[in-house]
Amino acid sequence: MMRRQREPAAETLRLGQDRLRLRPWAGDAGTGLLILLTPGAAVSESMASAAIEAATGRGYNRLRTSALSGIESEPFIRAGFQPCQVLALLSRPIANGLPSTNSSVAIRRARRRDHSSVLAVDHAAFELFWHLDQAGLHDALRATPFRHFRVAHHEADTGVAGYAISGRSGPAGYLQRLAISPHQQGQGVGAALVVDGLRWMARRGATQAWVNTPQHNTGALRLYERLGFEQVPPGLQVLELDLGQ
Repeated sequence: MMRRQREPAAETLRLGQDRLRLRPWAGDAGTGLLILLTPGAAVSESMASAAIEAATGRGYNRLRTSALSGIESEPFIRAGFQPCQVLALLSRPIANGLPSTNSSVAIRRARRRDHSSVLAVDHAAFELFWHLDQAGLHDALRATPFRHFRVAHHEADTGVAGYAISGRSGPAGYLQRLAISPHQQGQGVGAALVVDGLRWMARRGATQAWVNTPQHNTGALRLYERLGFEQVPPGLQVLELDLGQ
């Protein structure tokens, strides 16, 4: 009887002040994901090399990073990584007035029992490359010190039409994940969730909101720009390295 190969476990890599989380990419146990746990600053080249060594030792044949800024990307590019996805980065002041939203969209706190519905919406809304699994949802919920996890539905339908995860770290607010069921798009669900997240950020004392989305996701770009976000060049990028196994 053939035994199923065990998926590598998630772990935190540490070298000096640098920290990276290494876990399997959603739906692909052969690809490792590196998540920067000290955002805003580049890790050392030694840390990037140690991450490659750790991933190779765990049996990964490919390694990808989370979305990185130019500064954050530099040590990985010097280590041989190449861009595989480019994202638009957008921002807006939170103090500016927020538009009204569709009053028929109800928003409530997400519960653990909603996780399966949330992931189903996520998979329907995004292409395979961007799918979240349970581990990815766990990471998104713990990416910032404070979080706001909400699901939306229409008043006449209790099914999950969309969800959003917002976070705050210091004065910065982040719309970390937004997904709307395809058959619910264009009905005000996305706008209601974004505005709800912005209002939460304001109550928490954040002054600037940030969000990113793939550059080809024109629907999301239109939504964010309609709600007052502006693009911040040059954006972000996901990097990839073939480990040659």
